[in-house]
Amino acid sequence: MGARRALLIVLVLAACGDDDGPAGGDPDGSVRDGRMPMPRMDGAPPPPVPDAGPVVADPTAFSYRLTESSADLVLWTRPATHKVPAEERAPEATQSGLRLSAARNEHEPVQLLLGPGSGSLTASIAPFASLSGAQRTEIAVAEREEGWPEHLRPIGPSDGVVLEGGAATVLWLTVYVPEDAPAGDHATTLTLTPSGGAPIAVPVTLHVFDFALPREIHFASQLNLSVADVVGDGTVDSGKTTLYEHRLTPASVAWPSGFNWGITWENDRSSNRCEVLWDEPDEGDAYSIGWLSRRYMLGEGWNGAGFPDSMLFQFVDNSTPRPASFCGIDRGDHFGGDAYNAEWSQFLGALEAYLTDNGLVDRTYWYVQNEPQDDEDHRLAAHLCRLSRSAAPNLRIAVSEEPTPAIAERPEGACGYDIWIAHIQAYQETYAHSRQRDHGESVWLYSLDHDPDPFPNPTRLDRQGLHQRILPWVSWRVRATGWAYYDGGRFFDGPQPTVRAALLREGFEDYEYLWLANGSGHPEVDVDAVPDATVASVASSLTSWTDDPDALMALRFELGRFVEGSRDTVPVLEVDRGGRPRAAYYVNFQDPAGQPTADPLVIDGRTYLKVGWVPWNEELGYGWLGENVGDPAIALYGYDDVAGYDEAARSYVYDDYGRANRFELALENGRYEVTVAVGRPARGYPGDPHNATIEGTVIVDDEPTTDAMPQLVRSAVVDLRDGRLSLEMGGRSETTGDFAYTFLAYLHVVPVD
Repeated sequence: MGARRALLIVLVLAACGDDDGPAGGDPDGSVRDGRMPMPRMDGAPPPPVPDAGPVVADPTAFSYRLTESSADLVLWTRPATHKVPAEERAPEATQSGLRLSAARNEHEPVQLLLGPGSGSLTASIAPFASLSGAQRTEIAVAEREEGWPEHLRPIGPSDGVVLEGGAATVLWLTVYVPEDAPAGDHATTLTLTPSGGAPIAVPVTLHVFDFALPREIHFASQLNLSVADVVGDGTVDSGKTTLYEHRLTPASVAWPSGFNWGITWENDRSSNRCEVLWDEPDEGDAYSIGWLSRRYMLGEGWNGAGFPDSMLFQFVDNSTPRPASFCGIDRGDHFGGDAYNAEWSQFLGALEAYLTDNGLVDRTYWYVQNEPQDDEDHRLAAHLCRLSRSAAPNLRIAVSEEPTPAIAERPEGACGYDIWIAHIQAYQETYAHSRQRDHGESVWLYSLDHDPDPFPNPTRLDRQGLHQRILPWVSWRVRATGWAYYDGGRFFDGPQPTVRAALLREGFEDYEYLWLANGSGHPEVDVDAVPDATVASVASSLTSWTDDPDALMALRFELGRFVEGSRDTVPVLEVDRGGRPRAAYYVNFQDPAGQPTADPLVIDGRTYLKVGWVPWNEELGYGWLGENVGDPAIALYGYDDVAGYDEAARSYVYDDYGRANRFELALENGRYEVTVAVGRPARGYPGDPHNATIEGTVIVDDEPTTDAMPQLVRSAVVDLRDGRLSLEMGGRSETTGDFAYTFLAYLHVVPVD
């Protein structure tokens, strides 16, 4: 249907057991505040949703060999979101030059891959003649760690680049598009000069969309990191500008000061200690919280925007929300005595009044508690919530926990948090949406280092770049508006961002495209947002999202065209991966070496493909992604020889830990009726609700089985657009809050006209 394709160069256009939360400097930390189901900025209803139109991804549009290659040096490119492993080589498709596209006020990367080859060269790029002097370009070598491109070392025109002998050398070119850039195409030249050889001129084309990314950051984050390390030998402004331009928000926005009670209330320098809020008027501007808060939270005298969310202060440690002594009053147990709570309430009230008077109350939050572990912790979280609401009703509060009635609906009194920071594996969408819809609360997600497939894990060096970039897309899908991580410093080499930091920025900038497409508004629960179909075509859930960076780049280009108005329909990705031809397919999940033993397995005239716990395999065109797929002690099989059931129903697979797993079947796109059977014939599991989802459509929704009905058979009609039929099963139960068995018996896939 004529969808225009874009060629993006991965050129970095850069500017200078129990889950534990991602907080305070240790791996048990937690996250902060989010702003998810916010109403639109103008209070108006969401804009109408236009029709969707296909984007047919061309795998050669962003991955190709450059025709400017010489006999001695092959030049090639892949999307920047694809981290090129050492063994990868240039594709066969050829095109001239590098191409990228970006909005105004956007940073855009493209990567140029050299070789493998020997010798050295220099690299330089001329300014885009048709852009203003506010443009910025940076060339960096992406040095490898454990075989993965990670450390971006900026180079100048005279700095030599030594080519890697056994792997392609990775150059990142990053361009910042100024806010006054004319829309349309702009050209320049990247010059490579091999030592002792003739210069190679590489054309670079930049397409500028006719809109600007907002200065305000709309996808929230909370990164625990040392701002001093990011500052390095530079200024505080330069370090915070690096973070801001990557759309990343540090926990310590106001560093080197803050609103901690030891500074603003119990301060011996205060004019009236423990009676008035003290904003350090006796300090110089660069150290006074009164000056720092307005500069970095509101952008006064800095960038006019500031960081969107700032943590005021947080718990003492993971098990201690408040200090043992406050203004000379002993706390007692964590609930606090009357005198302690009265003093604490006076502090909160004074803090709220100060924040309100200075226009900061909607941009700040108190991070109350980290990962409450049991009912007593939940009772404490609810107590502190009620205490805060009574003393300072407009002060935003955050807790590192998924939205849960164990906190919000206590018999002692209902109270919900403004920002729930949920571990991505523990997020329970149904209840979270009810809190967002009915109480205007927000959800952020947080990651831990051990988060397994099929969840995105942006923290790991040994994961592809989509793990970083897809975060805001899956968050939009589940109506979360932020992300947190306890060790944000690992995304930086001192003041220098890494590849992972740059790819996080790419995803955060993608969120701004979605926000603009939605009429400058966040998505709302139970309301169709304009770009929902766009998002669903690459991320149907937290555990089902595209692994194709070329396809994502094609979609993002068309989304840019939609935002600028040169495209009328919402772009929806379609990817032809050359899978099985369109036909009926039947899959029996079983031990391939066990029962049923018939080969071929034919039941009622249907020939079944026997599939066990095989990891995803390109050659087979099917397989699993999941935490325990490779562990035969956990990824188990069963067979119940029970009368009244055929062989497909009797055999099944299950994860003994109840973790989420995703099965994929390579298949030609089209409309299919999909039938799934879950449960084991021999007995019901009333305490283990089953879950199954096909292509983002929930077909078994937290349903227990019983002895009277031990197996559930469900069907749905789905439109396959990405060449892989995705079946998700298992994971945490919304009903029990814990991991639950899902016994998966068989899958039928039948074409529908």
